[in-house]
This record gives sequence, structure tokens and C-alpha cells, in this order.
Amino acid sequence: MSGDEMRLETSAREARELDDRIQRELERAPEISEMIPADFAARVAAKVPARREIPEIRSTNYGRMFTWVGLVVLLAALVVLAAQGFVRSTVGLAIEWTLCVQFLAIAVWLGARLWRSS
Repeated sequence: MSGDEMRLETSAREARELDDRIQRELERAPEISEMIPADFAARVAAKVPARREIPEIRSTNYGRMFTWVGLVVLLAALVVLAAQGFVRSTVGLAIEWTLCVQFLAIAVWLGARLWRSS
């Protein structure tokens, strides 16, 4: 063996030994039991304030209430339009059918919500 080969073999062996030492040190759990006092957890728990009672939050359901109001307004608009004979024109017919579709969609949606909640 020449000197270069021996140096390469020695440096490879030293690199493996260094890698092994680094791996052992990284896998070793640190000894911290002497650093932390025995009553540390009790002292920390004593400093935590007591839990206070959280008041119950009542659901307001404003959206559902205004949906009912919108349903009543749509029904009133349909009754007024039907009473005045607004359907005689194409525009009047389109407006009345649009209001009918909106009324039915909202009524079905509210009915499904009520049926699902009961």
C-alpha cells in the first residue's frame, strides 16, 4: 500500500468514527432531571388561574327571521300584482313568474330546514 492509499483509508475510518460519535450524541437523551426541581410542575400548576364559567351564547337566528320576512313580502307583492292585473304585459308576466320562483325556492328551503331540525 502506498502512502496515499493509507491516508485515504485512515481518513475514511476517521470519518466513519466521527459519524458514529455524532449519531450516538444525537440519539442520546439529555440528562435534565438534575436541572429541574422536583416540585416544578406543582408550582407552575399553582400559578395557573382557576377556570371561570363561560356564559352560554344564545343563537340569534337573524338570517332565518329575515328570510321569513322576505317570504311574507314576496307573498304580499304577488297578491298586489295579481290584484292589479299586472300580468297583461310580457314584462309583468316575467316579474310575476320571477317572484313566484323566488317565493317557492325560499319556501322549500325554509321547509327543508324546519323538517331537518325536527
